[in-house]
Amino acid sequence: MITDGIFQAYQSIYIRKGVIMKASSYYISAQIDDFVLYYNLVNDTLLQLPAERNEGCIECLNNPNNTRSIYWSKLHEDRFIVEDDYDELKEIQRRHWKTVNSADELNITVIATLKCNSDCVYCEQRNLDFRYSEMTENDFDGLYEFLMGASQKRIHINWYGGEPLLARDEILRFCARADKDKRHTYSYSISTNASIYDERFFRMMERYGLTNVTVSVVGTGELHSALRPSDEYDFGCVVKNIVRMMRYTNVIVNINLCKSNVGNIRNIFEELSGYRHSSLSFSFSRIVSSANRPCAEIELDVDTYMEYVIEEANWALDHQFRISDMSCFQNFGVYCGVYARNNYVVGPGLYLYQCDRTYDPKDSFAQIVNGALVYHLNRASCPDTEHCIDPYKVDECRACKLLPYCNGGCDYMRKSGQSACPPEKNYLEDYLKLYYRIFYERR
Repeated sequence: MITDGIFQAYQSIYIRKGVIMKASSYYISAQIDDFVLYYNLVNDTLLQLPAERNEGCIECLNNPNNTRSIYWSKLHEDRFIVEDDYDELKEIQRRHWKTVNSADELNITVIATLKCNSDCVYCEQRNLDFRYSEMTENDFDGLYEFLMGASQKRIHINWYGGEPLLARDEILRFCARADKDKRHTYSYSISTNASIYDERFFRMMERYGLTNVTVSVVGTGELHSALRPSDEYDFGCVVKNIVRMMRYTNVIVNINLCKSNVGNIRNIFEELSGYRHSSLSFSFSRIVSSANRPCAEIELDVDTYMEYVIEEANWALDHQFRISDMSCFQNFGVYCGVYARNNYVVGPGLYLYQCDRTYDPKDSFAQIVNGALVYHLNRASCPDTEHCIDPYKVDECRACKLLPYCNGGCDYMRKSGQSACPPEKNYLEDYLKLYYRIFYERR
């Protein structure tokens, strides 16, 4: 908490005479009980001060050249007040392209199989003719050959599907081979419905560098069965397998929200209440209708979704559950991997996609052939062309406080004729409060 004494201590900070100052364009504030939070999205600085001091802070931000204010030096140090010639937009853009072109790590989402043991009513794969395709042994060998030639030292693979654990033997074979690669360090994550548990698989994956498992859920009991019809598993099976997975890695339970399960997801928390102080955490996502996912009848509008997420996240925190990340902050780079050069989605046939929302080879921009990328003549990767919109040339984006985080938002949604903006755009004050609760309140 910033007190008067602390503010006074910052008065010794020197600023050269005659410099014109301005308030940052990318900060937000929110009041929690008897204190106020200020967060700078460009620099990831958080300022907390007593509510009775907020008026003075606001006055200083409105008059940034009043260096005699006791608030000025601290606000300047945390970059809420910056030099007039400091181009914040240029700094955001520089950081974005630095991350886009980063050579530190190669991130790959591998669609090991499009087969699934469930028939989710909202699944975008269920209407595709090729949804039962899967990577062959030759595909896994070709992927390994490609990665052997990667210039990056660190490689992270997210095993995806369909249900990736249907291909667990092939995944283990690949990981065992990669474990002998002395040029690279591998790590792994898995996105699954938790219908399958194989003790040996998770024991070996822990050894190979498994960092986390994300389990998608929609509800308990009959609600689960209605939204995820399957003859092979029920929600009780999901809970049992989540607990088993926690022996070997961190588990994130991602709750997919729609009209059908609004008002019922607390049952999910209660089913896992015995593990609230463990490595288990929760996140939320919105089921969105698209050309491949015609589920408009159960899709929540953005405002309803956000209001519900905020309410349920706060309830979960009140009841000592861990939320994995409800912040729309601390991104500092790219909002989506589609913008990054060293980020690929690889599917059966070793076709490469910009996004994990499309799986049709005709939508791919390249293919791995003989260990190398072969770009399609009619396609190009987003970073190499103007295939993706440049948000720094869009007036609406340039003026938006959320730009340091979203960097233009979701290109897939934009191309689908929907808003590319993150759903939290109009709920920044509430998200700042959640950010504080998650990352600071319990310290």
